[in-house]
Amino acid sequence: MSFNAFADSLNKRFQELSTQVSQRAQDAQLDKKLKDLSTAVSQRTQDLTTQLPSLAQSTQRMVQEKLGQVTDISQLPQEYVELEHRIDRVKLVYENFLKVTQVYENESYDYPNNVRDSVNDFSAVVGSKLHDLSRATSTGEAQSVLIAPGPHRDPKTLNYALSKVALTSSEYLNKSVGSDEPDLSSTLLKYSDVQAKIAQARLQQDTLIQTKFNKKLRDTLANALHEAHQARKNVEHKRLMYDIARTNLAAAKPEKEASLRVEMETLEDEFAQATDDAVVKMQKVAESSEFLKDLRELVSAQAEYYKHSSELLSEFLPQLEAA
Repeated sequence: MSFNAFADSLNKRFQELSTQVSQRAQDAQLDKKLKDLSTAVSQRTQDLTTQLPSLAQSTQRMVQEKLGQVTDISQLPQEYVELEHRIDRVKLVYENFLKVTQVYENESYDYPNNVRDSVNDFSAVVGSKLHDLSRATSTGEAQSVLIAPGPHRDPKTLNYALSKVALTSSEYLNKSVGSDEPDLSSTLLKYSDVQAKIAQARLQQDTLIQTKFNKKLRDTLANALHEAHQARKNVEHKRLMYDIARTNLAAAKPEKEASLRVEMETLEDEFAQATDDAVVKMQKVAESSEFLKDLRELVSAQAEYYKHSSELLSEFLPQLEAA
């Protein structure tokens, strides 16, 4: 055998050996992953198996209590019950206010329903795009036209609608042949300007209410009040399990009393600890509530808007009275 043939044979054998080693390494990694997955599934199954009886028992106990079939129910401290009522009232106030004030997040909440200009707006945008496309001299320019933002659109609010109709009417009178009402056209133009300024003030009011009132209420509901709610749910769960343990102990056979008593005492401690934790969280909500401060922000934004609007209209009104 020549040296080259020997070298080729050796190289081929080395490649085969390398492939086998690599495949075995991959198989080993796969085996390890499968074993890890199997262990995780087994552990999760054991956890569920442990949890299901307690879940079934607590659900059954809850139903029995609702139906009045069980009367031996552990009573919560009066301080805890009063705190629950207080927190419920706070939560209700927050939620009820948000049901109304979320309207400030809808730009067109006061826009006239009978005004239908969306088709005209769309036609204007399309017409503008077609006009610009007809003037494009290259593919690049055409693409720029297509991705460019459309013409400016006034917000859909009542004041902008009034501003727009006044402006349109003023322009119509100016274009009328032989129009003898220049004063009316000029007055409408000024009225359009007043309404546009009021519209801007309203949008500013809406932004302040969204950021300084709505957002703060939502943050409180999502954080502090949610934590208090979760703590109360944990108290109810621990109370149910403790009462179940008491019932089981009362009906236990002598040989099982010792273990069931230990279980009951453990659950009693957990119930007491959960109650203490919930009291702390509810007190935190009750003491840190800044609803009056938040309400002041709402009223302040409204007052500023109404004041500015009143000033603008009061300054414009003498021009109509003198006409």
